[in-house]
Amino acid sequence: MLLQQLVNGILVSGIYALFAVGFAIVFGIMGVLNMAHADFAMVAAFAMVWSISAGVNPVMGVLVSIVVTVGVALMIERVVIRPARRFGGDAGVELPLIATLGCGLMLQNVVALLFGNKAMVFPASLRAYLRVGGLVVSQSLLISFGVALALIALLELLVRRSDFGRQMRAVAQNRAAAEIMGINATAIVVFSMALTSALAGVAGLLVGFSYGLVSPFLGLTYSIKGLIAMIIGGVGSVTGAALGALVIGLTEAITVAVWGSQLRDLSVFLVLLAVLLLRPSGLLPSAARG
Repeated sequence: MLLQQLVNGILVSGIYALFAVGFAIVFGIMGVLNMAHADFAMVAAFAMVWSISAGVNPVMGVLVSIVVTVGVALMIERVVIRPARRFGGDAGVELPLIATLGCGLMLQNVVALLFGNKAMVFPASLRAYLRVGGLVVSQSLLISFGVALALIALLELLVRRSDFGRQMRAVAQNRAAAEIMGINATAIVVFSMALTSALAGVAGLLVGFSYGLVSPFLGLTYSIKGLIAMIIGGVGSVTGAALGALVIGLTEAITVAVWGSQLRDLSVFLVLLAVLLLRPSGLLPSAARG
């Protein structure tokens, strides 16, 4: 029973990691907690529902979903986040946080008006299972974990090995100094927003693919889990965010196996509290902001 739950926890952590990495990049580059980030995943999921219902090919539906999600995210960055970041001091942090929280609520309600506020069946899901020894493995979660792992590995290569990644880290460390060196910080911010919203879009599609249902309010759960994973792993660190997601997945799995599902969420918050008490900077703090 415990081994089965551990396998499930590891597989689920892949989806958590995509959300956590998105939060980490936006905070690392912009110094902003984008509270609408998980709602971008919901937008992608319902864009996919609309695309399939309109007769669009599933592959094209995925592309349409990602494009719609990135478009919504860039609009929010330009209209909401960028003006809110003009203020200095605490206001430059608090205003974007509150503004993006409002944007997330707005997205939830717009989608609820268009599609209804009940959960809908996702048009592409896989309910098959594999038997490996005495374990039962969900094929959809296995595929989701593989996709998430590949995307995070590519993202880590982009951040650590490419010239653009070096520019991203320079802006994260000191935006003013990066601009003096000729780096277009605004372009880096816009690209980072597009990149993280695309990751959120993929995460939303994977949620629908893995569980078969999507709701206008699915972002709430993943927003909380993504933020906690980012904090546990180390704020602003891509690898740390992925590690934090794995910790959450394993924590939930052990709790369900030993004490039952009723204490699953509580156990995650207890782990967060322990990390904040023992290692406030997280397991792998970002060098750029540390």
